[in-house]
Amino acid sequence: MAIKNRFNSVKYLERLSQFLIDTIEAELKSAGYPSLSHSHFEILTYLYRKKQAINMTTIADEIHRKKPTVTILINKLESLHLVQKDASQNDKREFKISLTKEGRAFGKIALKISSKLLSLELWGLEPDESDRLYATLEKIYNHIYFKK
Repeated sequence: MAIKNRFNSVKYLERLSQFLIDTIEAELKSAGYPSLSHSHFEILTYLYRKKQAINMTTIADEIHRKKPTVTILINKLESLHLVQKDASQNDKREFKISLTKEGRAFGKIALKISSKLLSLELWGLEPDESDRLYATLEKIYNHIYFKK
Protein backbone atom coordinates (compact mmCIF):
# COMPACT_ATOMS: atom_id res chain seq x y z
CA MET A 1 0.00 0.00 0.00
CA ALA A 2 2.85 2.43 0.80
CA ILE A 3 4.33 2.09 -2.69
CA LYS A 4 0.96 2.87 -4.27
CA ASN A 5 0.66 5.98 -2.08
CA ARG A 6 4.13 7.16 -3.14
CA PHE A 7 3.21 6.60 -6.78
CA ASN A 8 0.03 8.64 -6.35
CA SER A 9 2.00 11.39 -4.58
CA VAL A 10 4.30 11.74 -7.58
CA LYS A 11 1.30 11.82 -9.90
CA TYR A 12 -0.35 14.49 -7.74
CA LEU A 13 2.79 16.65 -7.68
CA GLU A 14 2.94 16.69 -11.47
CA ARG A 15 -0.74 17.57 -11.74
CA LEU A 16 -0.50 20.28 -9.08
CA SER A 17 2.50 21.75 -10.88
CA GLN A 18 0.52 21.86 -14.12
CA PHE A 19 -2.42 23.44 -12.28
CA LEU A 20 -0.12 26.23 -11.04
CA ILE A 21 1.33 26.81 -14.50
CA ASP A 22 -2.14 26.89 -16.08
CA THR A 23 -3.46 29.25 -13.40
CA ILE A 24 -0.53 31.67 -13.75
CA GLU A 25 -0.75 31.70 -17.53
CA ALA A 26 -4.55 32.16 -17.52
CA GLU A 27 -4.17 35.08 -15.10
CA LEU A 28 -1.42 36.60 -17.26
CA LYS A 29 -3.63 36.29 -20.33
CA SER A 30 -6.60 37.92 -18.62
CA ALA A 31 -4.31 40.74 -17.42
CA GLY A 32 -3.26 41.48 -21.00
CA TYR A 33 -0.01 39.49 -21.13
CA PRO A 34 -0.94 36.47 -23.29
CA SER A 35 2.61 35.93 -24.55
CA LEU A 36 4.15 35.58 -21.08
CA SER A 37 4.77 32.18 -19.52
CA HIS A 38 4.98 31.14 -15.90
CA SER A 39 8.78 31.38 -16.22
CA HIS A 40 8.54 35.03 -17.27
CA PHE A 41 6.22 35.59 -14.30
CA GLU A 42 8.80 34.02 -11.98
CA ILE A 43 11.56 36.35 -13.22
CA LEU A 44 9.38 39.46 -13.03
CA THR A 45 8.19 38.68 -9.50
CA TYR A 46 11.77 37.94 -8.41
CA LEU A 47 12.99 41.29 -9.76
CA TYR A 48 9.99 43.08 -8.24
CA ARG A 49 10.76 41.65 -4.79
CA LYS A 50 14.47 42.50 -5.05
CA LYS A 51 13.86 46.14 -6.11
CA GLN A 52 17.33 46.40 -7.63
CA ALA A 53 19.27 45.36 -10.73
CA ILE A 54 20.40 41.72 -10.61
CA ASN A 55 22.87 39.91 -12.85
CA MET A 56 21.67 37.04 -15.03
CA THR A 57 23.69 34.40 -13.17
CA THR A 58 22.04 35.32 -9.88
CA ILE A 59 18.60 35.24 -11.48
CA ALA A 60 19.33 31.80 -12.96
CA ASP A 61 20.55 30.52 -9.59
CA GLU A 62 17.60 31.96 -7.68
CA ILE A 63 14.91 30.58 -9.96
CA HIS A 64 16.80 27.31 -10.57
CA ARG A 65 17.06 27.59 -14.33
CA LYS A 66 20.05 27.31 -16.65
CA LYS A 67 21.61 30.61 -17.69
CA PRO A 68 20.92 30.14 -21.44
CA THR A 69 17.23 29.60 -20.61
CA VAL A 70 17.17 32.76 -18.49
CA THR A 71 18.84 34.68 -21.32
CA ILE A 72 16.04 33.70 -23.71
CA LEU A 73 13.38 34.59 -21.14
CA ILE A 74 15.03 37.96 -20.38
CA ASN A 75 15.32 38.78 -24.08
CA LYS A 76 11.56 38.33 -24.47
CA LEU A 77 10.86 40.48 -21.39
CA GLU A 78 13.19 43.13 -22.79
CA SER A 79 11.38 43.07 -26.16
CA LEU A 80 8.13 43.74 -24.27
CA HIS A 81 9.80 46.66 -22.43
CA LEU A 82 9.30 45.01 -19.02
CA VAL A 83 13.02 44.77 -18.19
CA GLN A 84 16.19 46.45 -19.32
CA LYS A 85 19.72 45.10 -19.58
CA ASP A 86 22.61 47.33 -18.58
CA ALA A 87 26.28 46.44 -18.74
CA SER A 88 27.79 45.93 -15.31
CA GLN A 89 30.16 48.63 -14.08
CA ASN A 90 32.65 45.96 -12.96
CA ASP A 91 32.51 43.58 -15.92
CA LYS A 92 31.32 44.73 -19.35
CA ARG A 93 30.56 41.08 -20.29
CA GLU A 94 27.97 40.89 -17.52
CA PHE A 95 24.53 42.44 -17.65
CA LYS A 96 22.40 43.70 -14.80
CA ILE A 97 18.68 43.22 -15.28
CA SER A 98 16.17 45.65 -13.83
CA LEU A 99 12.49 46.38 -14.23
CA THR A 100 11.43 49.23 -16.47
CA LYS A 101 8.58 51.54 -15.53
CA GLU A 102 6.23 49.09 -17.28
CA GLY A 103 7.85 46.20 -15.42
CA ARG A 104 7.37 47.91 -12.06
CA ALA A 105 3.72 48.54 -12.95
CA PHE A 106 3.42 44.81 -13.60
CA GLY A 107 4.17 44.33 -9.89
CA LYS A 108 0.54 45.10 -9.02
CA ILE A 109 -0.63 42.37 -11.37
CA ALA A 110 1.97 39.99 -9.97
CA LEU A 111 0.77 40.64 -6.42
CA LYS A 112 -2.81 39.90 -7.44
CA ILE A 113 -1.82 36.64 -9.14
CA SER A 114 0.45 35.62 -6.24
CA SER A 115 -2.31 36.32 -3.72
CA LYS A 116 -4.64 34.08 -5.67
CA LEU A 117 -2.04 31.30 -5.88
CA LEU A 118 -1.21 31.50 -2.18
CA SER A 119 -4.83 31.56 -1.07
CA LEU A 120 -5.51 28.70 1.32
CA GLU A 121 -9.07 28.64 -0.03
CA LEU A 122 -7.72 27.73 -3.46
CA TRP A 123 -5.90 24.76 -1.95
CA GLY A 124 -8.56 23.76 0.57
CA LEU A 125 -6.04 23.80 3.42
CA GLU A 126 -6.06 25.00 6.98
CA PRO A 127 -3.09 27.21 8.02
CA ASP A 128 -1.39 24.40 9.98
CA GLU A 129 -1.79 22.01 7.03
CA SER A 130 -0.25 24.61 4.75
CA ASP A 131 2.73 25.02 7.11
CA ARG A 132 3.32 21.26 7.23
CA LEU A 133 2.98 20.93 3.47
CA TYR A 134 5.48 23.73 2.86
CA ALA A 135 7.99 22.21 5.29
CA THR A 136 7.67 18.81 3.63
CA LEU A 137 7.98 20.16 0.08
CA GLU A 138 10.98 22.29 1.06
CA LYS A 139 12.67 19.26 2.63
CA ILE A 140 12.13 17.17 -0.51
CA TYR A 141 13.28 19.98 -2.81
CA ASN A 142 16.44 20.65 -0.81
CA HIS A 143 17.26 16.95 -0.65
CA ILE A 144 16.94 16.57 -4.41
CA TYR A 145 18.68 19.78 -5.50
CA PHE A 146 21.26 20.41 -2.81
CA LYS A 147 22.38 16.92 -1.77
CA LYS A 148 25.59 17.17 -3.80
